[in-house]
Amino acid sequence: MLKEFSLEGKVALITGAGRGIGRAIASTFAEAGADIAAASRTTKELAETAEEVMKQGRKCVTMPTDINNPEHLRRLVDATLAAYGEIDILVNNAGLGSMKMTIPIPGVEKMRIAKSIPDLNEPLTDEEWNRLWGTNVKGGYDLIRLVVPGMIQNKKGKIINIVSTAAVKYTALQGVYPATKAAVVALSKSLANELARFNINVNCIGPGGVITAMLEKIHSNEEMSQGYLRSVPLRRFGEPREVGLLALYLASEASDYMTGQTLYLDGGYTIS
Repeated sequence: MLKEFSLEGKVALITGAGRGIGRAIASTFAEAGADIAAASRTTKELAETAEEVMKQGRKCVTMPTDINNPEHLRRLVDATLAAYGEIDILVNNAGLGSMKMTIPIPGVEKMRIAKSIPDLNEPLTDEEWNRLWGTNVKGGYDLIRLVVPGMIQNKKGKIINIVSTAAVKYTALQGVYPATKAAVVALSKSLANELARFNINVNCIGPGGVITAMLEKIHSNEEMSQGYLRSVPLRRFGEPREVGLLALYLASEASDYMTGQTLYLDGGYTIS
């Protein structure tokens, strides 16, 4: 491995690490030499992630975590620091999707591509709205505020926020979801400016259609799947491993001159 891509001796804290993209990032980082702190809501899935990490010969601390719960976040950071002494890399991957319209539109039929989603034209409830913003925006921000003081003290650090192509390319199938992802992109730029003097890089990855549980309704439905792929120049879905490899670049010394950027890994979806 090129030494600039090595994570040997580094500690990475990854949320949403129980499956999909988060697990792939944890596994890829471990392969590159990092020890991992993995957070997710499900204990069983975390155990499976830990097994993958340890197969790479690295350590893995796991912590069941609700990203909306500030006490959970404090406990997560404390447990990581107790186990490893520092946090070099933070990956905010925990996220919540939404396939409801922002508001109901009287007289408008449901979109044909979404005929298998019966509640599409129902509005988000206040509870759903708050959880969506809490999970996708505030939770990650709260975690950054807990982790950054240690990075400032060490005068180095890497923060990677996982967003979505929805941050720049909106559809009526996603309701308020794109607004949460666009907010994280804007926040990341602000943080990149503020933290650059401490040698802390803040960047985003915006995956397109990656085969994960979150996109199960799309890639398992032939009509919806083909409808999406017609707008992807490479005509395929992405794999979680591919996101893990891009995250490795942003977590390593190879990306030391990159900050405040959002890299869209989407098969060309955002340019179509």
